[in-house]
Amino acid sequence: MSTPAQPSSLISDLRALPRSFWVLFAGTFINRFGTFVWPFLTIYLTRQGHTLAEAAWAISGFGGGAIFGSAAGGWLADHIGRRNTIVLGTFTTAAGVMLLYTATSLPAIIVCTALVGSTNGTYHPAASALIVDVVPNALRVRAYSAFRLAANAGFACGASVGGLLATHSLFWLFAGDSLTTAFYGLIAIFWLPHGLRGQTKNAPWGDAFVSLKRNHAFQGLWVAAFCSAMVFSQFGSTYSLHILRLGLTLDVLGFHLAPETVYGLLIAWNGVLVVFAELPLTSLTLRFDARRVMAAGYVLIGLGFGLNAWCGSVPTLLVAMTIFTIGEMISSPTASASVARLAPERLRGRYMGMLALAWNGAGVLGPQFGFRSFGLDPRFVWFGCALLGLMAAATTLRFGRSGALLENEPAREPEPEPAGVP
Repeated sequence: MSTPAQPSSLISDLRALPRSFWVLFAGTFINRFGTFVWPFLTIYLTRQGHTLAEAAWAISGFGGGAIFGSAAGGWLADHIGRRNTIVLGTFTTAAGVMLLYTATSLPAIIVCTALVGSTNGTYHPAASALIVDVVPNALRVRAYSAFRLAANAGFACGASVGGLLATHSLFWLFAGDSLTTAFYGLIAIFWLPHGLRGQTKNAPWGDAFVSLKRNHAFQGLWVAAFCSAMVFSQFGSTYSLHILRLGLTLDVLGFHLAPETVYGLLIAWNGVLVVFAELPLTSLTLRFDARRVMAAGYVLIGLGFGLNAWCGSVPTLLVAMTIFTIGEMISSPTASASVARLAPERLRGRYMGMLALAWNGAGVLGPQFGFRSFGLDPRFVWFGCALLGLMAAATTLRFGRSGALLENEPAREPEPEPAGVP
């Protein structure tokens, strides 16, 4: 087994990242800052009088739509370009979010959440594939960490704002989400390159399926990603209910914070840790075998949420969230870079779409598992999360292939193109 090369300095690696990556970084921050609806969707639906079972179907509708969206997004990214796919996905998602706000009946809500999930799922594989296009392999762990920093910095800032909006104005909860998503699309139109495209004849779906079938290392990483995504799916479903059930409030600087705001602060803490700790942490993780790094991270993800079974106060919940986030910071950028290394150049969009499919599939099954378990006994949810983390770690160690996953290779920087979408 080869020994990972000693990493260069964090600052020099960040300076080496191309301009197009930093444009994507800025757009992602803005988009994630406005992710108000998804974390508070369970609270919104139960306030409207819907049962937990009905809320589970609505949230699963989002995941179901995202399954189609991730597959379509990977195909579109390889055929019409990464930029055009991002533009299409962001503008249709912005419209879908406002349509969801107008829905009142359960069937209409499920249709709208499926629509938003479908359109939202299209542009994430394109963004991931664009990173692979423009960033050399030796810098991809850093790049994915920085990309996650943008997403989590935006989410951390936006979660607290979302908590306040959820208690005062549901309209602006939806409108803010819609406007920031559309703004990401405008950034893509004027400043993002297309990335690799024009693969219609050279990369049919048949070739993609054959490649995916033969790539056992990718299959192992996919199963591990699905298990960890089942844990993450509790973020916007049972975790919010857990905080509300505990009835936790907080008095800070003369302000009395309701349980909804406490929930927003807890998930914001996750983002704050990622912002300040993940990039420096890669300087440590790059020194170790990628497969073992991912396995350790998955164990901590399961442990962190598993501890919620015994947490009954804000300090203990913060400790559990910290452990969970350390696992996330260790595993996520390494897993993304490993999948990027395994993907053939002409099939990058499809590979990233399949990776997104693991997360979106968990988005369908996770709420069903979570809500049903929560109805029996909330502790069953957290015990299940601990088991899923162990399963992800075991799968990574058994089937994941390290060594070659992070070998150095050049990346192609797309040629500059004029603004506007052809």
